[in-house]
This record gives sequence, C-alpha cells and structure tokens, in this order.
Amino acid sequence: MKTLGIVLSTVGLAGTGVFALATSAQAAPAASCSGATSISSASILRDHRPPTWGTVRLVRDSCSQYWAEITMNPRLTANQRANAYLVQYGGNNAGRTLSCDSSGGNGAVTAGQRTCRTPKVKSTNGGVTFLAIAREFHNYGSGYEEISENATSRTR
Repeated sequence: MKTLGIVLSTVGLAGTGVFALATSAQAAPAASCSGATSISSASILRDHRPPTWGTVRLVRDSCSQYWAEITMNPRLTANQRANAYLVQYGGNNAGRTLSCDSSGGNGAVTAGQRTCRTPKVKSTNGGVTFLAIAREFHNYGSGYEEISENATSRTR
C-alpha cells in the first residue's frame, strides 16, 4: 500500500510538471506578439470640458489582437472607479462588448490605481472594426454613478 502511495505521488508530480510545461508553451505565442500600437485615443473629460482626467486608447499588436485600455491621471481616490470597454463591430461577434472586468482583463481601476485593460480579441477579418470607451464613476453615497464618458474613433 505504501508503494502504491509513492507511485501515485510520483505520477502526480510528473503530471504537474507536464501541466507546467504545457502552460508555458501556450503562453509563448502571446509573448512573441510585439509592436503594441495605439491606433486611436481620446481624452477623458468631465462634462466634455478640460481638464483631462486621463486617456482611453484602442491598441493593436503584431498578432492582430485588439484591446482597450485607460490611464487615469491622477490615481483614483476612494469612491472613484473607472473602466475601459472594447466594442466590436462586424464579424461573428458583432456587438460584443468587453470591459476590464471581463475574463482576461485586469479589473477596473479603483482607489490608488491608474490603469486597466480589457481582454485581447484576435481579428484578422478586414471587415471587423473596434471602438474603445472609457467611463468614470463616483460613489456619492448611494452607489456608483457615471460622471464621464468618452470614446475613440471606430477603426481597425
């Protein structure tokens, strides 16, 4: 019985090693995507007036992956929140909207933070375009209310 336990433990460790290698191999293609380029950007304004509170950008890399990201300036304080949204037009997923809070994103901007990004969406279809939107929220005591919004131009 003791031998069976050792064999199962060894198999379990070997399985973990194989899993770790598989995970690294899957991550490698993403690491080889380079040239992240901002293809469209817009200032984040409150009431459509200066000053600028940050920037929303539509970004693409060399692997035809698109995502939206925001950078707030300055860092957010308590009761503030901001999020970026990536909207897809055309293709099989027309109308899809992803936020920083979607699976694969890094979570909305909260107190003490400045940036967030949405999940990356791969698209080689020339008929598909994207738009990045930024929304800023403030909690005045009864939940978060949107206080600003702006979007990039819709592009590929």
